[in-house]
Amino acid sequence: MSEARSLPGGVHAEMMQTFLAALDMPYGIERSAKWRPQRWSTDRLLCSAPVSACGADVLARQLPALLERLGMQHADMQAFLAELQPTVGEVPHYLHLGVEDGRCKVYWEASQPERLAQEARFVLYRAWKWQPGEAAALSDYVLEPSAGQAVRAIKALLAEMPMALADLLEQLEVSFALKQTPWPPLTVRIEERVGGRETQRHSLNLHLHQARLPLGGIAGLCMGLVREWQSAPRSTVVEWVAAHGSEMLGNLSFGIGDDGQPFLTCYHGARLCKP
Repeated sequence: MSEARSLPGGVHAEMMQTFLAALDMPYGIERSAKWRPQRWSTDRLLCSAPVSACGADVLARQLPALLERLGMQHADMQAFLAELQPTVGEVPHYLHLGVEDGRCKVYWEASQPERLAQEARFVLYRAWKWQPGEAAALSDYVLEPSAGQAVRAIKALLAEMPMALADLLEQLEVSFALKQTPWPPLTVRIEERVGGRETQRHSLNLHLHQARLPLGGIAGLCMGLVREWQSAPRSTVVEWVAAHGSEMLGNLSFGIGDDGQPFLTCYHGARLCKP
């Protein structure tokens, strides 16, 4: 069995990895798991590559064929590719291609500014997410410009979440302190629209890479949340932790999804693939 077929994401993820491998340069892959009330998913994969290494002109020529095979509508494709030829500012820093439960997603990541004004609105990621043949949801991942604003945003959102999730975030804060890593980590809030109208999504994404924490360190607290939400059988979560507990945590997303339901998504096991 090839590595592509052993990873989650199905045929669309294989297309994405084949596309990046054909550029003859290393690219990153990362798995994730998502918990919601009565739902659990690990059929998720994200691939990443620096735009400067790929070449913006190369991506502009070759991405359309991939996006068409992935079922992205023409208007969404045009909007996505327009980011490679900005009228103001720089071309994106990173390209991210991913799949979650059959839903495709593509992101542009901007270069993080050294300084950001207190009231500035800086979009760190812009993402298009779609079911093949359907219009995409457009998500702006807006950077919280200061530690104080990030803390307030986290506290406000946790007030709407189960106590088990608050306990998990508290453990992460303690783990960061033990690693002598500043808390809060880089935090972005997600603003999502479909057809120009906002969805119900109300969530945050925390970057945990810097502290280099193993997934297993929060496994017990994750299981408490899964138990409260009845997301999956205990044995399923134990098997997942056994398979991935030693992998490093990447990002953590939590909040209210576009379906109005609370969720937690845990990214883990980022690694480099070489052609």
